[in-house]
Amino acid sequence: MLRADPSTRPPSGSARQTWFDHGVIALALVLLLSGFGTIVAGRDWWVTTILVSLMTGLTCAVLRGLGARFVAPVAIVVELVAIAWIFVPETLLAVVPTPQTVTALADLVAAAQEIIVEEQAPVGAARPIVLVVAASFGLIVVVADVMLQRRRAAPLIGALLLAVFATPALIAGETPPVWLFLSVAALWLVLLRSRTTTVGASRRGAGPALALGAGALAAAVAFPVVAPDVSAVAASWGKPPATVFGRGINPMLELGQNLRRNSTTTALTYRTSFDEAQYLKVATLRDFTGRTWRPTETVRNDLFEGEMLIKDGIEVDEGTTTINIDNLRSSFLPVPYPATGTVTGLDGAFSFRRAGMTLSSRSDDSRGETYTVPSLDVKPTAEQMRDIRTRIGPALESYLELPERMPAIIERTAREVTADADNDYDRALALQNFFRNGDFRYSETAPVAGDYDGNGVDVIAEFLQEKAGYCVHFSSAMAVMARSVGIPARIAVGYAPGSAGALEDGETVYTNTSDDLHAWTEIYFQGVGWVRFDPTTSIGDATAFVEPVVDTPDAETPDTPESQAPAPQQGADRLDDAATPQAQADETSTAPRSAIVTLAALAVVGAVPWALRSLRRRWRLARGRADVEPLWRELEDVARDLRIPASAADTPRGFAGRLAQQPGVDQASLDALLRRVEQVRFSRGEQPDGDGVGDLVAVTSSLRAGASGRRRLLATFLPQSLTGRTPVRLLPDPVGTSSPA
Repeated sequence: MLRADPSTRPPSGSARQTWFDHGVIALALVLLLSGFGTIVAGRDWWVTTILVSLMTGLTCAVLRGLGARFVAPVAIVVELVAIAWIFVPETLLAVVPTPQTVTALADLVAAAQEIIVEEQAPVGAARPIVLVVAASFGLIVVVADVMLQRRRAAPLIGALLLAVFATPALIAGETPPVWLFLSVAALWLVLLRSRTTTVGASRRGAGPALALGAGALAAAVAFPVVAPDVSAVAASWGKPPATVFGRGINPMLELGQNLRRNSTTTALTYRTSFDEAQYLKVATLRDFTGRTWRPTETVRNDLFEGEMLIKDGIEVDEGTTTINIDNLRSSFLPVPYPATGTVTGLDGAFSFRRAGMTLSSRSDDSRGETYTVPSLDVKPTAEQMRDIRTRIGPALESYLELPERMPAIIERTAREVTADADNDYDRALALQNFFRNGDFRYSETAPVAGDYDGNGVDVIAEFLQEKAGYCVHFSSAMAVMARSVGIPARIAVGYAPGSAGALEDGETVYTNTSDDLHAWTEIYFQGVGWVRFDPTTSIGDATAFVEPVVDTPDAETPDTPESQAPAPQQGADRLDDAATPQAQADETSTAPRSAIVTLAALAVVGAVPWALRSLRRRWRLARGRADVEPLWRELEDVARDLRIPASAADTPRGFAGRLAQQPGVDQASLDALLRRVEQVRFSRGEQPDGDGVGDLVAVTSSLRAGASGRRRLLATFLPQSLTGRTPVRLLPDPVGTSSPA
């Protein structure tokens, strides 16, 4: 019989070496996972990610142990099913994923994208974030397993580990700790040595190799000392802020990009003599093309604004606001509205525009300016506002202009909302309350994800259906809807009131950051002027003037309407709907479910091969009472499961000769089964009397008893016979040759 050189056989320790290499990579990935603490807060995500990765890795290991093909696709499917069990169990039909499962997972991924874009690292471990991290590391495990099957695996694994190592640094802009780099690099060197060592080679080169590896690690550690520090290069981190208020720039087009930035900078601080924090206006937008709003340019018919528009009998308070510009570079200056008198303290040449009373310069910018602005707080009563009838003349016609073609939903919704109002003030209140009643939610990224970001009529129509957007959408929708019912309206862009700080000279110092960039609606009332209405839910304050008091016996002071209660500022609403308090409460709920799902999945993965092998054995034993061929195939599979060397080229007698060399084999039963199969194959298929089931059971029991505990365990849980028959291999003749144990 043909004999192969024993040196051509795979080394007996190759399987053990493969498990060793997988263990090295698993340890490296666990260490690298700790580096993601700079971009994700908490511990729950770490536990969940470890468990999902463990389940995926062991699935790959089981399939490799079985000798199965298409390991990666099967492992990915197992991971996706397990993730569905962990994160969206309510969408499952019993334990089977449904189309709703795919939709729910996609929604979580979209929510994670919004959080990543909006939030500054480290972000909270909301369920969408945990899902993305756990799924990503599970896929990394699958990729590493595929790479290990290649001959030149070490360089590929090194590139993969380097990418995982660098990801947190590129996102958060923080240099990873030295110990993490050293640990992972050392593990990679161990893997490199393992994958490049020739079987039987001398170990004399180990010393120089270790010295070279140690030198490389030392050089890598020293390099950051003399090199620039790692800085954030992700899409939303580390970029300078786009100009919002500059000459020739439409602030409505730049506002969304600035709001979606993660890095928060202090734009200005101010203190005011008024009792309440101030909205600071920078630009006024009047001209609406149907696609966007444009900054107002003063024309001849424009009304003068401010004190001269206010009729007698309207209460007016006077005060001053001192503003200190910090990190704002603009040709416009933020001012309270309506400003009056002379602005003091300015170094540059700035002047007021008659339309909108904004302060701008053609040659200077806002950097380093500190200035004091006198202004008014106009306080009409609700009754006075309801009595106003605004006459539309040439000066106001431009504030009613709308494109010829608009989606019907805009005017229809406006008329439905204002149907019960008989004056402009109540109509404006109805529109403002329509957006603040809880049906709409604040989101800086939902319009981007839904492809309706902007402020044109088509965008407004989509916004009214989706009910999610940021200040640009709320303010432009209210202004267009007001115009559609005959109310003069425009948009103001600037800063929401900001956050209160310490006292200075008896006045509260307020801080406006880049998160406070805002847009609101202004409505014109003859005899009062332009009145601010803020429709954006959860931002700033809703406008509502004092209602007349009705004297009734035992009347109680009415509670403040919810729409008039102070609302949290924009900085408190940055996580969107994806990181609501409920989502934050769910941060600790994924780890226990992950543990349960992982244990269940591992039990299934471990039990399925055993169950399938048991069913096949029972089926063969049942058929073996009438035919010896199923019994012989079962004997071949038992030998393969026990890792007994064999060849598909063997005759039954040659195969029996190999089995006879195994310790403790029942020779008599083996010979009886051999005679039975030879009689069937070589005597025209005549079946001998009786059956060989008893002989098969005796032989297989003796083979199992003589095998090592490790081989019996592998035969039970990783039966290689499930993946096909043994391939043809040239082995030494069993006669007179000792087979490997």
